Amino acid sequence: MRARVGMGAGLVLAAMGVMAVTGCGSEQNPQAATSAASAASAAGSSSPAASDAALEDRATAMLLPEGSLGDGWRLSDPPQPGFRMTICGVDIEPEQPRGVALRRFAQSGLGPFVVQYVEVHRDGLADEVVSALREALPGCTRFSSTGEAADSPEESFVVDEVRTEDVPEDTVVVRMTSQGEHQVTQDIAFVARGEFLVGLVSFVGGRPPDPGVIETALAHVPAAS
Repeated sequence: MRARVGMGAGLVLAAMGVMAVTGCGSEQNPQAATSAASAASAAGSSSPAASDAALEDRATAMLLPEGSLGDGWRLSDPPQPGFRMTICGVDIEPEQPRGVALRRFAQSGLGPFVVQYVEVHRDGLADEVVSALREALPGCTRFSSTGEAADSPEESFVVDEVRTEDVPEDTVVVRMTSQGEHQVTQDIAFVARGEFLVGLVSFVGGRPPDPGVIETALAHVPAAS
């Protein structure tokens, strides 16, 4: 896998990294906060790797508004930019994003957490990714991924159905559980909105997340302008 700033494995593995590095997912961990600060502010600023500030402004405009998840949710330390990943044979980030914005919400240092990534791509790419993943998921029960570092271990994930209400055509939702030492179950959604590929991940330490959290997050993804 090629290292790059963006969504991809960062969306899936960052949640595990938060839980493993902090022990309980503490959003105040100095190492996590220092690393994240170089990528984005707590208010959801965009990645420094993009080439066009206007594109990043458009990506930032697609972030969930503060307060959209309901009472008790607050902005937390933003996630680190990720690297590309293949889920069930589908490359989630087949091309370098032109702009990226990140945001993370939390109810406490122990979670629950919601992480959002927004990538700006050429028109049509987000639809291609979501459609391909929707077609692949019915026959996929497990997949493996390796991090960008040369010594990164291979991590296996079990794939399950997320019991949610009807999902629109521009969205796909999947539940993944890591099978390593630090098992974390995550509800993950990808949304195609024109030039934007939006990724959302819901997780909490010690138990599967409430499917209603990802539903609420999806309901507040802004429409593409």
